[in-house]
Amino acid sequence: MKFAYRVTIVISILLAYLPNAQAEPFSTSANIAFTSEYIYRGKTQTDGNIAVQGGFDLNHESGFYLGTWGSNVNFLEDNSVTPEDRANVEIDVYAGFNGNLSDELNYDIKIGQYMYPGANSDFDYDITELNLTLTYTMPQGTELGLVYDFSPDFGGLDAGHHYMLRVNQGLPNNLGISGYIAQQTIDKGEDYFYYGVSLSFAVLDFDAAISYSNTDLDNAEDLGADGRMVFTLSKSF
Repeated sequence: MKFAYRVTIVISILLAYLPNAQAEPFSTSANIAFTSEYIYRGKTQTDGNIAVQGGFDLNHESGFYLGTWGSNVNFLEDNSVTPEDRANVEIDVYAGFNGNLSDELNYDIKIGQYMYPGANSDFDYDITELNLTLTYTMPQGTELGLVYDFSPDFGGLDAGHHYMLRVNQGLPNNLGISGYIAQQTIDKGEDYFYYGVSLSFAVLDFDAAISYSNTDLDNAEDLGADGRMVFTLSKSF
């Protein structure tokens, strides 16, 4: 996937130089999180173990942004995979543009490269994905989001399509509740639905969340895609 690696190289170079631009019209943000388990689209990425995650973003007042994010991973690989071939780290780099179509409707277009350095390249873990998100804010403050993701080669299984409907609602006392339902389709893989709910709250100066996710996969437990509760503590800067 020559295109994917060109995207990665360009974004990486920009990330190396642009953080030096501290003056307007640029701004920066960062985040760190500790979670009891890393769940991605209904499936565990850490085999029931904790994850330490963090990211950095560079934003331009025009709506353009660049970012990177990382986490430890521990995939459910069988005993035929030797330790030196396993994926232990996920590193993402991405670029996008967001803005407003109206006072209530926002959009976000992003391209990202998700990489697993150190893993055997024959496993085709690396993914290039294009994302489109539309968010509508209702008068009472409820946010409705529509998400579409497309990957030309999703984990070596040909094209992947991802659809999500999500809803977020702020509550008194710094509480928030959110939920989503989504579908992942893969041309040469198994399509499935997944869903989840989350309650967010403040713990001292940190953001905390208790979340539940599940899928409709028949062999969900073997895939780490069964019903799971996750606790996350995070901080943004």
